[in-house]
Amino acid sequence: MNKVYVKDINSYFDDELCAFIEKFFNDNKLIFNDIKTILLKPNILQASPPENGVTTHPEFIRAVIKALKKNGDFQILLGDSPGANFKNYEKVLEVTGIKKVCKDENIEIISIESYKPLNIDDMVISSVFENVDLIINLPKLKTHSLTGLTLAVKNLFGLIPGTNKVNYHRKNPVDTDLADSIFKIYDLVKDKTIHILDGIIAHEGDGPSRGTPVSLNLVAAATDAVSLDMAICDILDLDREICLTNCSAIKKGYNVNFKLTENVSKRKIKLPISKRMFSPPKFLKSMVAKNIYVKPEVNENCIGCLLCLKSCPVYAIKSTSNKRVIIDKSKCIECFCCHEVCESGAIDLKRSFLHRIIVND
Repeated sequence: MNKVYVKDINSYFDDELCAFIEKFFNDNKLIFNDIKTILLKPNILQASPPENGVTTHPEFIRAVIKALKKNGDFQILLGDSPGANFKNYEKVLEVTGIKKVCKDENIEIISIESYKPLNIDDMVISSVFENVDLIINLPKLKTHSLTGLTLAVKNLFGLIPGTNKVNYHRKNPVDTDLADSIFKIYDLVKDKTIHILDGIIAHEGDGPSRGTPVSLNLVAAATDAVSLDMAICDILDLDREICLTNCSAIKKGYNVNFKLTENVSKRKIKLPISKRMFSPPKFLKSMVAKNIYVKPEVNENCIGCLLCLKSCPVYAIKSTSNKRVIIDKSKCIECFCCHEVCESGAIDLKRSFLHRIIVND
């Protein structure tokens, strides 16, 4: 049976955080046999400061690095591929505070895009996973407007280089299909991954970037990402299927038996408006479904950076002569990539009239 380590921790500067990570490493020390090169894979979605709860906190990363250094003389790398803003990687690392931590701890930062892309079973993925011995996956506990939650399995989507992530959305316009595709990535790399989740400051509401930070004071770790993701849903008192990558694991017949290392209290988190469900009578479903939707809409904060345009898998976004953007809602597939990558708060999620009536805010 898989083991999921969990702990109530109130601060990134709490000594118990380092102790928790060290115990996880010590209990699983056989994993580090013959390991020379380790990739730390945090969530570095965009240029957002740590207090916003959008990216893995720099002090959480520091705690992992310090614990690793106590376990051996490894070459430690850190890398991710931020949303549509991978070309401004330096800025993203600076704003998130991750660049400073890596400098302080003498950790080499790599770009996922600097490694040759591979095409494996119709999946494009960075060859970085073949060039390291172990990936320590450091997801942020966040809601996600498309996949429900983004946890350990979903965080490995950052191994997809650059605009290839858009192609995944283009090929998989249905949310469950995208989740299946992301789960295939995990299936490919799972034998060389372990997972430590940052839920001290989490992100709720219209995540993964446009919600609000929330103090959940929780950390978790596991050698198996699916067990960790299932456990987090249980702790949040949510159906496990709200995290769509969990649905993918269940469909694959994945072993979902696990036990927690200790009891922690239940937490509550506000879901994205796009994932708040309703159950109309069967005879009404086909009549009303097409009129119940959530669509992105550009507001006055638009600065014309075009990150949203670059991220749209169906070319529903156009730039105008005054460098603002417009969204063709008839083409929009509600993947919310534009909402996710926008760093200026310029894209809102607008609900249809029937959605506002039927789905509780």
